Amino acid sequence: MQERQSSKTGFHPVRLWLAAASAAVGCALAALPPALAETQEDREFGQLVEAEGVEETYYTCTACHSEMIVAQQGKTREGWEEMLDWMTEEQGMPELDPSERRIILNYLSAHYNTDRPNFPRR
Repeated sequence: MQERQSSKTGFHPVRLWLAAASAAVGCALAALPPALAETQEDREFGQLVEAEGVEETYYTCTACHSEMIVAQQGKTREGWEEMLDWMTEEQGMPELDPSERRIILNYLSAHYNTDRPNFPRR
């Protein structure tokens, strides 16, 4: 079966349309502001909100699992305390220094609490 070609251009009309659409999408993506074009891989702490305590939280939690596990939760401070206890007692997480535990609990209860203000949306 032979493809139909435009007699003047030698291009199939659908291919020409696809090429134009691809160019338009490429231009639109290139014009995005840097903040909108940023990907998760570009962010130092992945999906976690950058605020006081993020570094301690990120490195403690991602030693065992993705930061997305944290970002998807919605717990009270007491809920986060219970979760840290469970991970230490049942999952083999090393016991945290009391000051580091307080920093992490402050961060989690402020940014990943029951109203889930920073629930990741895609």
